[in-house]
Amino acid sequence: MTYWTPLGSLFEKQAAAHPDKAALNLASGPVSFAGLARLAQRGQALLTQHGVTRGDVVGLHLGKSVETYALMLGALRLGAPYVCLDPASPEPRLQRMLERAQPRLLISASAIANPFGGSLQSRGDTWSAQWPQSDEPADTSLTGTHPAYIMFTSGSTGEPKGTVIPHQGVASLIRWGARFAGPERDTVFSGVNPLHFDNSVFDFYGSLWNGCTLAPVETARLPNPALWIRALKAQGASLLFAVPTFFLMLDEIGLLTPEALPNLRIAMFGGEGFPIQRLRDFYTRFEDRARLVNVYGPTETSCICSSLDIDADALKAAGSGFVSLGRMHDGFDCAVLDENETPVSPGETGELWIGGGNVGLGYVNNPEETARRFREDPRAPGSGTRFYRTGDLVREDREARLWFAGRADNQIKIRGHRVELEEIDHVAGLYPGLRRACAVFLSHANGGEIVLAYESGDSADEAGLKDWCAKHLPAYMRPARLAAFASLPVNANGKLDRRAVRALLSPQTEG
Repeated sequence: MTYWTPLGSLFEKQAAAHPDKAALNLASGPVSFAGLARLAQRGQALLTQHGVTRGDVVGLHLGKSVETYALMLGALRLGAPYVCLDPASPEPRLQRMLERAQPRLLISASAIANPFGGSLQSRGDTWSAQWPQSDEPADTSLTGTHPAYIMFTSGSTGEPKGTVIPHQGVASLIRWGARFAGPERDTVFSGVNPLHFDNSVFDFYGSLWNGCTLAPVETARLPNPALWIRALKAQGASLLFAVPTFFLMLDEIGLLTPEALPNLRIAMFGGEGFPIQRLRDFYTRFEDRARLVNVYGPTETSCICSSLDIDADALKAAGSGFVSLGRMHDGFDCAVLDENETPVSPGETGELWIGGGNVGLGYVNNPEETARRFREDPRAPGSGTRFYRTGDLVREDREARLWFAGRADNQIKIRGHRVELEEIDHVAGLYPGLRRACAVFLSHANGGEIVLAYESGDSADEAGLKDWCAKHLPAYMRPARLAAFASLPVNANGKLDRRAVRALLSPQTEG
């Protein structure tokens, strides 16, 4: 496999090699590689019929269905980057994402206007029967730097940022994922992560592009975790990739056991720290039955860029903190730099910069943020080598393993989602009558919560503010608690002092 092999062509090779094997194992039944490949051709023809050409953005405001996966494949075949949008996202936030992505075509299960191009409403399970027949080949002239998909995350400027990931970055992820396919490519990858969430990238590409089966589970439509596990068991999932919160939730209700997960062979987790004692319990239960893997990678670096297999030594080295992030994968470069962008010594803390062909192309239609985060390697001025400033503070030991040490900004991780606290400030600050708002994250034994402190003004009320946040923020970004103050602390420059606000809300918590 080479960096510049187009992803559409790579999938065709897997379909030709495993035509009768299940590519998707949906609740409604299996779909073979050959069947999905044929539907992807028709999905490509549908996009072309609606004016989509190479480089155009395709918006998919859809749930997990065979049609959705076929359209993702159709867009890849065409060379049109797709972006999966959360069907449950509040309308104002969805519109801000559309303004950035500017899709040539928006396909949705509901009637949503697209100011930047055409709109197409899906028609349920039989909709694909109306797609045009086609034997149009995939575009084989695409290079590794052509965009494959766009993934939105929270933005510090008050609006979401859409990272553009190239074909070569995804190809790197596929190569790394091949080690989990099994000798007979019999691993069944779970698909519990929502399609608009970065972890779903590994589910999709790690499975299908390595000749394995993907078992999508629409967790948003199932009322409790017990049903998720029942679905995964019925669909034969043997690799489960999720945020630590997912595994902790299963543990709370007694379902993180070999008896509840008899097919589990590989458990992967990332996106937030796994509490060490809970991880030790997890490892003890599954030590002889499943491989546990901690992974790390910002959205801007093609989902996963380092990993660590959990064993007794890794757990011992963690002490009372979190386990290591592991070593960088092949194809990635990294630097740990101080505030002057100078390398720090091994063992010292600095900001992690990540480079290599797997790094994203920038943020869609957002040159300011792109210039701020995607930078030339400061160690080699004039080289043109692109690095991504993660904002993660790490230390690197003498064995090249990375250890997380905090953040250089106000970004947090909650249930695996990346959240910029400034975006919550911005949205809350638009509520009529509110003078100022400041969101903080407070840690506790079950992970933590977002709390919003605000200056109430004359007309702002808590119930109204809570409803406002529910209408303008996705569920994972909504404050768990609100706290009104006559005034909020500011620094010497007159700006809100988030550290002081955090101390007001939780005096016993430091920094």
